[in-house]
Amino acid sequence: MHADERSARAAADVARINAFFPIMPVLGNRWAASRPFEGRTIVLSAHLTTLTATLLRELSLGGGTWIVVGASEATTDQGVVNLLRDYGMDVYAPGGREDHLARALDHEPDLLADVGGLLIANAIERRPDLAKKIKAAVEVTRSGVTRLQGMKLPFGVININDSQLKYGVENRHGVGEGLWHSVQTLTGMHLSGRRVGVIGYGPVGRGVAAYARAAGAAVEVVETNPIRRLYAHYDGYPVPRPEDMLKRVGIVVTASGRIGVLKVSDLAGAREGIVLVNVGHGNDEIDVQGILSASSGVDHVAEKVVRYKLEGGPTVVLLAGGHPLNIVMNSGSPEPVLLHFALLGLTLEWLTGNPVAPGMIDVLPAIEEEAANLALQALGMGHG
Repeated sequence: MHADERSARAAADVARINAFFPIMPVLGNRWAASRPFEGRTIVLSAHLTTLTATLLRELSLGGGTWIVVGASEATTDQGVVNLLRDYGMDVYAPGGREDHLARALDHEPDLLADVGGLLIANAIERRPDLAKKIKAAVEVTRSGVTRLQGMKLPFGVININDSQLKYGVENRHGVGEGLWHSVQTLTGMHLSGRRVGVIGYGPVGRGVAAYARAAGAAVEVVETNPIRRLYAHYDGYPVPRPEDMLKRVGIVVTASGRIGVLKVSDLAGAREGIVLVNVGHGNDEIDVQGILSASSGVDHVAEKVVRYKLEGGPTVVLLAGGHPLNIVMNSGSPEPVLLHFALLGLTLEWLTGNPVAPGMIDVLPAIEEEAANLALQALGMGHG
């Protein structure tokens, strides 16, 4: 497909998304009038999907210089890259020989917005001169918050991940619903009557489990935290040991936010043909390299669907190479993601006029309430 055609396809998808949930155009009109980002340079690291383009199109109307960094090669849509460049943005996509994070930071930004914490960590560890000049940053993922909590932060970092809206809507409903759309698209499997295992019972795991059960699957949950394991029990799910769960389920989803939560050694006694899915931020919750090393045979069943025969163990099916499947497939309703993006945009707007102290800071309740009101209006339920 020609570059112009890819860009046009991405633009058409942005228009479709805005037609049915116009929260972003409302914000774009507001930012076009107030120009809050005028004179600012903002570097934003994100998965380069059409949903991200929907956000950035409106943010760019508020002035300023916008530099975009792809968070993962697996979640980068080239049509979106082309479209963002059409909007006049510098876009650094991963996968090439150049250090795309360093290239982005060379623009000497005032503000950062990140997924996964790598952009912020690079600024602090590799560019201490620049870090002194950065006013503030925003982090939107659990993995990013965890990464940054162990660092001395020289500027304020607003924690979007632990917001009520991210927790209760985007993580639970957006990811929970979108993941199963992706699984069905890639495999053709119907969930009714199947056994599903969910590793991790935070807000993402709760949504994944709830939507699987609603679709007719028998769901089991593995969770190391005793409080969350108790939540899962009282929500009606068996909470077995990992090895017992893996013997029974046909699909296992990692939703823990932790590296190496599903090791190749764990799969030795797994059910034959088990399907492995990750819905965490990166591609390291499942031990993909271990699976590759232990495989005696590989069958590329379809795009993003690969079957591996493990030495002395079962055949396993890995979807999307262990990358977060819902993001790779850009699946599910855009509404929860756009709500979370509205919260991100409103937070960046707030930061342009409000200094913050160094360290991790919770998003302001007033900003969350404003984002929720905008979402209700977009849904036609703006009454109080």
